[in-house]
Amino acid sequence: MSPSIYLAKLLGPALVAAGFSMLLNPAAYAAMVSDMLDDSALIYVVSVIGPIAGTALVLAHNVWVGDWPIIITLLGWMSIIDSLTWIVAMRAMQTLWAPLFEFPAFSLAGGIVVLLLGAVLCYFGYWAAKPVWREK
Repeated sequence: MSPSIYLAKLLGPALVAAGFSMLLNPAAYAAMVSDMLDDSALIYVVSVIGPIAGTALVLAHNVWVGDWPIIITLLGWMSIIDSLTWIVAMRAMQTLWAPLFEFPAFSLAGGIVVLLLGAVLCYFGYWAAKPVWREK
């Protein structure tokens, strides 16, 4: 199994679940994010884990092609850049993001994006992948 297929199978279902959760409970999601934005220690811990996970993803899959596997590479790089930005400029990021979660449509839009991203990865990981075995 190619690394792209493996990572699509790994990330796709988690993103689908997260997207559904965001869509089914937008108020709870917005409240959770609001609470998190008020907790600098939690932001720091999560922000330290982000570049580690992103770097692991990029080391395993730094594929720059004009096809669906670039989604996985971009997720890794976005995790690195976003997490490092939170570490370096936490207060600025809190100020930037806090007002956005006052709008319910923001949580819904985020849920749709995450769900679609997960669905695309699930499609390419589970259904569009060529089987590794062949009947004789």
